[in-house]
Amino acid sequence: MKKLKSINGIPLFYIKSILKIDPTSPSGLTWLPRKNDLGWNNIHANKPAGGQHKSTINQYKSWVINISYNSNKKKLTCSRIIFLLHNGYLTEGKQVDHKDVNSLNNNINNIRELTPRQNQYNRKIQKNNTSGHKGVYWHKKSGKWMVRMRKNGKEYYFGLYVNKEDAIKVAIAARKKLHGDFGRNK
Repeated sequence: MKKLKSINGIPLFYIKSILKIDPTSPSGLTWLPRKNDLGWNNIHANKPAGGQHKSTINQYKSWVINISYNSNKKKLTCSRIIFLLHNGYLTEGKQVDHKDVNSLNNNINNIRELTPRQNQYNRKIQKNNTSGHKGVYWHKKSGKWMVRMRKNGKEYYFGLYVNKEDAIKVAIAARKKLHGDFGRNK
C-alpha cells in the first residue's frame, strides 16, 4: 500500500512546522512558535492544540484541529496527526485506531494503524448482545450456547456448549486466533 506524507492535502513538512507531539496536552499536540508572528505566538505558541468534537451521528468524541494551508482550511483528527508525526507516514486505505477504544486517549502507545476490517474487530460489544460476550449466542433450537465469529467476510463456527463459561473460553481463544491483537472480548 502507498505511504502518504500528508493528510487531506496538508503535507507532513508543514504539519511538523506548526505542531509537535506533547503527552501533557489533552489532545496530544501543542502549537509551535511561528517566526515573525508575535501576536500569534503570544496567544497560541507552546499551548495545547485542538478541541473536542462530538459526532452528531453516533455521539463519538475525538480531538480535532483546524489547519489552514494554501488558503484551504481542513478539520483533522489529532490521532492521525500524532501517528503521522511519530511515524512519518500514513498508509493509504488504513485508519488510525485507539487500542483501548477511548478516542480521547491520543497517547502514541495507544494509537495504531490498521485496516477498516481490523478496526471492526476492536469494536465494543453491541447493545443487543444477550450473552454479555462477543461471539457467544444462545442457540434456541438446541438449548445451548453457540460460538461463532467472522473474519474477512467468512463465518467460523466453534460449536455448541451447555455451560456459558465454556462457550466464553472458546470464544476468547478463537478471537485471539482469528483477530490477533485487534480482537476485543468485551
